[in-house]
Amino acid sequence: MVSTPIPAVLQARLERRSARRRYAEWSTTLNETFDHLYVAEGRDESVALLDLAANLTERLAELHTAAWGREDDAGGRSMAESLTSQAALLRQVAATERAVIGTITWPDCTTPLGCEHTAELRLWTVLAHTSAPGKRAVYLNRLRALAAEHLGERASEVLAVLAEVEEHRATGTTRRAARPQNMLPRVLIGAVLALIALVAIVPGLDGLGRVVLLVAVLAAAYVALCVYVGVRGRSQEVGR
Repeated sequence: MVSTPIPAVLQARLERRSARRRYAEWSTTLNETFDHLYVAEGRDESVALLDLAANLTERLAELHTAAWGREDDAGGRSMAESLTSQAALLRQVAATERAVIGTITWPDCTTPLGCEHTAELRLWTVLAHTSAPGKRAVYLNRLRALAAEHLGERASEVLAVLAEVEEHRATGTTRRAARPQNMLPRVLIGAVLALIALVAIVPGLDGLGRVVLLVAVLAAAYVALCVYVGVRGRSQEVGR
């Protein structure tokens, strides 16, 4: 028996749908990882979370073009490139935290004057020798501005998120206000249930009319949910 090959267009569509589904799943896990950073108990836990965030970001970088296309920024960098740079920055920050807790040694900066990115390299060294959360937040924000000059705003934005984490730690607060999760699906489900109830009591419709109206309501809800999943999966702001 000869199997019928799947048309190339359909195959590409199925692969893109699969890529977007995995992208959304990994994005959700990445968001949760950043949330855990806010309440991490100690630098060692923070390092582990930063490593996990870097790994997840690398996965998103590998998958992004297949799921959403290049999506170049103003400097011509694809989103995959920006995500790869984000992962590298996350690993760099993790390294500074390892230096703070003494698991690695970070030598004093000896970069000669005139070397490319001298100010940035020196600031990384300062960060690696700084444990106070408030000061680390200041340095991370400065590094974000410097990194943006050669990596782009999209890539460097992750440093602003980590600066916010340090600012939160500086307050001494052990809890963070919960970020709303899946709010749209909940609202959507409630609206669909309400519309179904209305369909049942709308006067002047026969059985077929009610069925047609019900199908239209469910189809609209499905489209709205698909749009939400796509947009949420593409979000790189980790909900902050």
